[in-house]
This record gives sequence, C-alpha cells and structure tokens, in this order.
Amino acid sequence: MSILPKQATPPSSRMADYVWHFYGEPGVGKTTLANQFPSPIFIATEPGTSAMHAASVDVSTWQDMKLVLDALRKEKHSYKTVVLDTVDVAYTLCTTHVCESNGWVDVADGDFGRGWRAVDREWTNMIAQLRSLPMCAIFIGHEKREEIVERMGSRDVATGRQRVSTALPRSARSTLHAAMDFILRCELTDDNERLLRTQPVEGKRERIEAKARGHKGAMLPDTLPMSFKELHTAFKANFDKETK
Repeated sequence: MSILPKQATPPSSRMADYVWHFYGEPGVGKTTLANQFPSPIFIATEPGTSAMHAASVDVSTWQDMKLVLDALRKEKHSYKTVVLDTVDVAYTLCTTHVCESNGWVDVADGDFGRGWRAVDREWTNMIAQLRSLPMCAIFIGHEKREEIVERMGSRDVATGRQRVSTALPRSARSTLHAAMDFILRCELTDDNERLLRTQPVEGKRERIEAKARGHKGAMLPDTLPMSFKELHTAFKANFDKETK
C-alpha cells in the first residue's frame, strides 16, 4: 500500500489540528486561557495551576518530562489538550539534563559545540513528541524585551527600539517558533483589558513578535479579547471560510 497521498487536502478548520504558543508577562492570564481549552492537562514546570481547577502533572526534571509524554502517548485517557507551562523552565530542565548526563558544569563545556548540539537535539525531540500527540498542543512562555541592534560597518549600533518576544535563548526560541502554527502575545492594556495579539507589530519603539496561519481574507483579527470562546469564534469564522 502506498504511503503517498492521492491528492492535496484542504486546510483543517479544527483548532486541535494546530499548535499554539501563548506568551506574555507573568500573571497576564496565559494559564487561565489555556485552561479554557477542551479537557486540558498541564505539564507543569511552574505552579501556574495552583489557584485554579485544573488537571496537571508536576515536572521537576527532564526525565519527568519524558515520562509524562510517554504516558500521554501510551495510556488511555480522556484529555484533549496538552499544555506545557512553561517552556522557559522546560528549557532549563533540558540544559540541566544534558550537563548532568555528560558531567559538565555548563553546556559550553562540551568540546567544539557538542554541548549545544546535544541540547538542541533534546529540545527539538521534545517539541516534536509533544506536537505528535493526538491532542491540541499548547506551549506557554514568558516574554522579554531586548534592545534591537543593527550592524553598521564593523560595529553593532543600538537602534533605540525593543524586540518583544518569548523569553528563551535565541536558538531555543527559533526552534520553538518554527514548530508553532500560532504565536499569540497575551497583553494587558492601559485600560486593564486582556487581549490576544495575533499579528506582528513593527512600530517606531518596538517590534512585537506574533504569528498566525491563514491568508488575506481568511486571517484572525489583529487583536482579540483573551478568552477561548472569542478565539474559537474568530478561528471558525475565518478558517471555515478558508476551507470552503
């Protein structure tokens, strides 16, 4: 039997078929939003679910992470959404595991970049395994601001602008973001409104990272109220249209 598809398939109109990354400042409501998704279970590297009714498994080592992913893949359960909360601590667990496994104090102790390649391998495999589960996959992360510099001749010159993105080291962030279908920033406005930003912003003072699947005429609005109901309604309105 051939493993090749007979024809192209239309884009999915199910949110569960896409991979989601929510990032923002601590306390903005990322975990609360993820807990509104259908039947979620949290892989908790931080105590974000302590004050809410939620199913979670505490993870304090990289080995714990592997055991939970294996259980979700092999054991019978009724969960429909898996949430990694947060990617920031998960990456620290990853680097700690690589160092301890090789007797290093720091990842840079690996000769000729071997340490960083080992970390990248573990990190990439974890993301791939979580994505491959037959569940809606959500990755939660904190945000950071960093100065944008540009190369001018032989010097790096500060531009006076800031980049707002996931608070991961550059390589880990690039790997994570490349695997995501949607990267949405969770924001708290000056009027105390909680919003989801779905599209990147290139302003005079800052560059805000975001990413959303779709195309012109079938795209999420630039901003949405921060709730699963609002996100689901906007998704169905646009991706049902794209499928048709």
